[in-house]
Amino acid sequence: MPWWNYFRGEQGALSLATLQERLQTPESRYLSLQGMQVHYRDAGDSQAPVIIMLHGIFSSLHTWNEWTEILRQQFRVISIDAPNFGLTGAHPQGMRRYLYSDFLNDFTDALGIRSCSIAGNSLGGWMSWEFAARFAHKVEKVILLDSAGFFFVPPAALLSMGLPLGGWLAAHIVPPKAAFRALIRSTYGQPQRLSQETAERYYQLWLRPGNRQAGARVLRYIRNRGGFNQRLLQAVQQPVLIMWGRQDHWIPPAHAAKFAAALPRAEVIMYDDCGHMPMEEIPQQSARDALNFLRADNKQAG
Repeated sequence: MPWWNYFRGEQGALSLATLQERLQTPESRYLSLQGMQVHYRDAGDSQAPVIIMLHGIFSSLHTWNEWTEILRQQFRVISIDAPNFGLTGAHPQGMRRYLYSDFLNDFTDALGIRSCSIAGNSLGGWMSWEFAARFAHKVEKVILLDSAGFFFVPPAALLSMGLPLGGWLAAHIVPPKAAFRALIRSTYGQPQRLSQETAERYYQLWLRPGNRQAGARVLRYIRNRGGFNQRLLQAVQQPVLIMWGRQDHWIPPAHAAKFAAALPRAEVIMYDDCGHMPMEEIPQQSARDALNFLRADNKQAG
């Protein structure tokens, strides 16, 4: 291949049509919103209480597949490919202050959802608590799984993407599958639990046109602002369940205590044999704990 071809388009990109054919679920839906076709999954009884679930960086709604099958017996379960990731792809505005909480407000309005609980992992945890703080009238309960919110140093591969030209370079260099899978394995406390199918899905969505540079813009935004607006945590008055894997190598387990101290009505569950994504690594146990929290009467909490 001539060297100048590396400056044309994105290397290794898989078309959106190809990815949709491979990765859509029977309950996949699309919503035209904020200049995007937002991919989401809507499962369970449409009249049941709603829980919205948000994934982490470079992940997708599929990370909630097993939670969805468990929670749908009692809830309307909506999982979203957040803007800049998954099948939804890049947001036309790139990244800006309150982009995700504003998006969630418009998303719930578009679906006629006036009240919900919300669960978020990693970057999706940040989206969740920011939404709960700014639009408190819409959120009943919050579940944070290894959530972003305090300063931490991300893995080197992500750190480099937040640097100038990091997104461009990522779009023009396709990592070997073995190296990419090693990065995903590092999110698991017990790496043998990562299936080939799951690792392949992450890799394919990484190659969706626009996702690499869009994700880099998110990382650069957070880096340039030194982290997250932690002052909003005090405004989260809803009951909050904090879940954390003690073997999390991405965001320190000590952050669970930081969240508990900052949130007025929080409780913590720590998982000894789990890493960064309890909903994916230990779905049965973590979903059971989530159900207990969601069904509990928390009126007297705090």
